[in-house]
Amino acid sequence: MKKVLALALSCALLLSLAACSTTSSSAPASAPGSVSASTPESIPASAPGSTPGSTPDSEPAAADGKRLVAGDDGVEVEIDAEITRAAPLIGAFAQMTEMLTAGGGKIVAAATNNVTDYFKQVFPDYVESNPGDYNSSSVEDLVAAGAQVCYGPSSILSDDQKAQLADAGIAYVPINNIATVEGMCNAFLIIGEILGEAEYARAQDFVTYYQGNINDSAALTADVADADKVTMLSLFYSADAYTTINGGDICNEYIEAAGGVNLAKDYSPAAGSNSLTVDAEQIVAWNPAFIMASNQAGKEAILADPALATVDAVVNGNVGVCPYGVYLWSVRSGEGSMLPLWLGTQMYPELFAEVDMAAVVKDFFNTWYGYDISDDEIASTLAGDSRTAMTR
Repeated sequence: MKKVLALALSCALLLSLAACSTTSSSAPASAPGSVSASTPESIPASAPGSTPGSTPDSEPAAADGKRLVAGDDGVEVEIDAEITRAAPLIGAFAQMTEMLTAGGGKIVAAATNNVTDYFKQVFPDYVESNPGDYNSSSVEDLVAAGAQVCYGPSSILSDDQKAQLADAGIAYVPINNIATVEGMCNAFLIIGEILGEAEYARAQDFVTYYQGNINDSAALTADVADADKVTMLSLFYSADAYTTINGGDICNEYIEAAGGVNLAKDYSPAAGSNSLTVDAEQIVAWNPAFIMASNQAGKEAILADPALATVDAVVNGNVGVCPYGVYLWSVRSGEGSMLPLWLGTQMYPELFAEVDMAAVVKDFFNTWYGYDISDDEIASTLAGDSRTAMTR
């Protein structure tokens, strides 16, 4: 719908104001990681199914008991007026759905390989709403779960599967752009619109929070000269191999918001490969001052690798592990909103001295998950994932 496209432009406008405060000029400034109660003027407070500034006659009519939403391709999809049985197609969207529904128990199928035991602990409503452990990548499971709508990247489902969903009366809303902050803002708003009015309003509030953390991080490092910026790499470790991320990954935006320089920003995959595999020789040549490993096993591998012993990050003990709560912070989830602040504390501890990451995590879990996280769980989240391998 026109509204979603306009909202995407609003997110792009907010991104260009990296040195500004977290909210519009009429709102009071807030501390890094805090939640503003105001809504930026650039984000319309309209209800799902409406287009700001339009009249009812300007919108295509939906059948009784139905309404229209649009994916990020702009194509409108007819869905039930009230959604109580939703099926996010990827793990990050399950996290977003739970966050926006505030534990409303609307997920009836999900990417079950990305639903951890901790996810179920934080969101006990998920266990109740999906007792059959239905997988959203299976049409049979979606039908058995009684899903009204599913949403996620088009690549998850084949054309035949999409046709089967249509025949079964299950709506599919495509959300493909999740590689940029702008795209993520749009994704939050689309999912909120799918789920209902309360969820859409919550999505608006979260976009404000999300942009606020990015802008706060950028403001704290705004005076760092280019020559003095910390160089870094994000390394994923699995099956005795390293992969990295370039400028096309959303994490690159988090790195730059925190004042870092992603040495692999212009790195390209090898011919015939989609993977940004990187060998020790290339890492040594880049010589990053800071390395963010994807998990604890990755950090251990980096520190134990004799080929990397001369890298500045290794020599100076500046190898960290990306935090992981319900979902990995460096990829496509709401928890990524905290990563610029964490990266800043790692690369510029003096500039980020007033940012208490334990308090940021506690506030996030309390506000967006409705979960009273313990001190031990906060420490575990900030320590990162302990598994030996993981997917992105």
